[in-house]
Amino acid sequence: MGKDFGVSLVVPVYNEQDVIRETVDIFLNDLAAVCTDYELIVVNDGSTDNTARLLKELQAVYPEKLRVVTNDKNLGSGRSLMVGFGQARFPLVATNFADRPFKTAELKNIFPLFVHGADFVVVCRQDRSANTLYRKLTSLVNYYCIRFLFNIRINDFQFVQVYRRDMVRKINVDAHHTFVPPELMIRALAQGCRMAEYKTNFYPRTKGAAKCGHPAVILCALRDMVRFWFRLNVVSRFDANKRTVEINA
Repeated sequence: MGKDFGVSLVVPVYNEQDVIRETVDIFLNDLAAVCTDYELIVVNDGSTDNTARLLKELQAVYPEKLRVVTNDKNLGSGRSLMVGFGQARFPLVATNFADRPFKTAELKNIFPLFVHGADFVVVCRQDRSANTLYRKLTSLVNYYCIRFLFNIRINDFQFVQVYRRDMVRKINVDAHHTFVPPELMIRALAQGCRMAEYKTNFYPRTKGAAKCGHPAVILCALRDMVRFWFRLNVVSRFDANKRTVEINA
């Protein structure tokens, strides 16, 4: 069944010279095993190490399957995902990350959910024991902030998702950092899109340094979250009330 799907896998990277070669090899081998038509889109988010050079070498090895998009400056992982989505050529767009927290070969278990009508699939971590105590705490706070502010029932906001490309391109997202996936999913549900969830294991980083847990990244995500809530609950209601007054007048 999976062979019937064309997949664009989007991977944002920033200073991942320690893992990028191994990651590209693994992702492309996994995609080849489950898809007939596929591409790997790596968005180099302004890396300052040897990531760009290594990606250029890898493009020579995989000229037809590896596409590299380069941001002139560091935009954040969320905005880099949106850049990659805009480049996708196949009907399904999946996400993953350079440290390989999700086994791409498991896409074969996700494809049937689209056959049954899903517009996007949220991959949910069923075991986060590989995370440090700090990352567990920040993830938990982030999760309940989103659940509380937006009253949305999604079991994992910040891991991996698979979307119909046509759905993604119809939704405008204002966030720039790690709040991009939650905002995208919240907007999709508000527009009547259908969601499914898939539970799996979370795999820890083996090389290099994690970026998402940095305090600056967390603060940027919180800022995007609050701005989005404000637009939904204050600006939108003000605009609606203003239109009502104008109509009544």
